[in-house]
Amino acid sequence: MKKRSVWFRGVFAGLAVSAFLLTHGARNIAWAAGHAYTGESKCEDCHDAKHEALKDIIGPDGQPGANPVDVWNQDKHHDAFNNLTNDWGKQAAAKAKVSDPQADGSMCLKCHATGVGGNNPPDPSEGVSCEACHGPAADWVPKDKHGQIGNDPSKMAAAVALGLIDLRKMNVREANCRACHVKDVSLRPCYRPSEKPFDVKNDTKFRHWRNNIPAI
Repeated sequence: MKKRSVWFRGVFAGLAVSAFLLTHGARNIAWAAGHAYTGESKCEDCHDAKHEALKDIIGPDGQPGANPVDVWNQDKHHDAFNNLTNDWGKQAAAKAKVSDPQADGSMCLKCHATGVGGNNPPDPSEGVSCEACHGPAADWVPKDKHGQIGNDPSKMAAAVALGLIDLRKMNVREANCRACHVKDVSLRPCYRPSEKPFDVKNDTKFRHWRNNIPAI
């Protein structure tokens, strides 16, 4: 009886994980559907030290004054495309029978680049950049569309309708991340068994936002 109970729990857990990935994968596609990408440089037009007051932006070290562009440049997501050709990237590509992981159409680009298969995606060499997390920005990038949201739910809803991903909601953030951060090697051949389990709250390494931002 005990073995059967363990077996049932295992099956249930497997089904739950599968449902989670299928559901959230579909959501991830829905967020991007129809909206065009702009590329990281468009974000940099406003979100760097030259254009934005950074005194309230907390960085990976927990200190204020972080430059979001600098944080991204120093983060592993920035190097995602280049890592396809390092030793581990080559091994993973070989396992997946991918001759050139950086080539157009490569399954690897779905997670090692931004917006692949979408509307006007940035060059893959940009790696995993702003819009991979925040959503394709062409329709919401004007300041009056996202720069004045504050804590106004109606303004957030309007921006989300234009393609913004509402990362204030942890379930939304996790769903977006888990489109790539999975253990299934058929979807992600570069998964390392030594990796720590994915935790959406383990975000201090690339932190670049203010303290105490409420979900709305």
